[in-house]
Amino acid sequence: MLIKIPRWLQVAALPVAALVVFYVASSMSHAVFAFIMATLIALLLNPLVTALKRLKIPRGIGATLVYVSFFALLILLLILAVPPLAGQLTNLLDRLPQFEADFRMWLVGVEEYLAGRNITLNLVGEMDRIGEWIAGESAGIMGALFNVGVGVVGGLANFIIIVITSLYMLVDGRRIFHFLLRLVPGDEATGRTYLLGMQTAFTRYIKSQLLLGAAVGLASGLGVWMLGWRVINIWPEGARYALLFGVWAGVTELIPYVGPWLGAIPPVMLALFHSPGAAIWVAVIYFTIQQLEGHILVPNVMGASLGVHPLVVIFAVLAGAQIAGILGMLAVLPILAMLKHTMGFYRFKLSSAPWIGDDGVTVISCEVESPSPGASRAAGPQHDDSGSVA
Repeated sequence: MLIKIPRWLQVAALPVAALVVFYVASSMSHAVFAFIMATLIALLLNPLVTALKRLKIPRGIGATLVYVSFFALLILLLILAVPPLAGQLTNLLDRLPQFEADFRMWLVGVEEYLAGRNITLNLVGEMDRIGEWIAGESAGIMGALFNVGVGVVGGLANFIIIVITSLYMLVDGRRIFHFLLRLVPGDEATGRTYLLGMQTAFTRYIKSQLLLGAAVGLASGLGVWMLGWRVINIWPEGARYALLFGVWAGVTELIPYVGPWLGAIPPVMLALFHSPGAAIWVAVIYFTIQQLEGHILVPNVMGASLGVHPLVVIFAVLAGAQIAGILGMLAVLPILAMLKHTMGFYRFKLSSAPWIGDDGVTVISCEVESPSPGASRAAGPQHDDSGSVA
């Protein structure tokens, strides 16, 4: 089936659609994010629910069992990880004055070294001025911390909404699939191929990103721990805060391009308080991990990447941050994967009405015939409806 796009729609639709999407996403950012996260969780857990259904377990009971098991493991992981993480973070905050004093002594040594070579720098004075500026901005910092607290409470409410919504998606996956099938232009085979391809693109990307985050987090934590190991003892704090920095690196790895830098900055800055040499070693560790991730893990784990130009990815990340902050930065790439799949699927099924010049000669024309229904049906994967959700 060939869908012809009128000329006026070609001119007006793209900017109007972009403005409408941006306005709706900005005004309903929390609702949009909650729906997207619920969809991703449902897609990740759907294969397990489908497997239970093949064992003659009703979909509602199977979804409940999978959900209870999933969140039981998640809660167990939090119980095991949160206390040591909180302890390391509290210890780090308590020792910040000591780190500041050590760094001040190092700056005094640098000033004395430079003074012996007739170079005068007031590094300690500059550090004091920075401290005074931070003290002057303390009211703003406290306000920001209050906003963070409010955001945490709101996040718990959103989490409950996400859990309930994704559970409904798992239970009613077949009905949702047939509803979406009626919305997709073309015959049933075309719609089925599109929706199953969308599901595959989502699940592959999310699983790959989670695996990459876990690998980078584990490698980062192990790397800084080795620097603090008694045998090496280049940076003692590395062993003390290995879990904290590893989890931080794993979470920030989910943010494309910007994430690796965000993951490396805190440990490098903290190591600089100890000594410049320790900071260099920490930077080398993180640089090595990112090189291995970019040249080995990503090609093998991700397979074919999104196939989107890095500038488009960076713009999408910035737009996600503008709409929903850090959560938007994490959620924007699955949306980009969905858009890429949609454009790739329908680029052979759209026809642009030709633009005619004053002399009657066609100036612009774009028409691509879609594959025959038989070929499309043969190329599409054969799945049953029970294995698909929204």
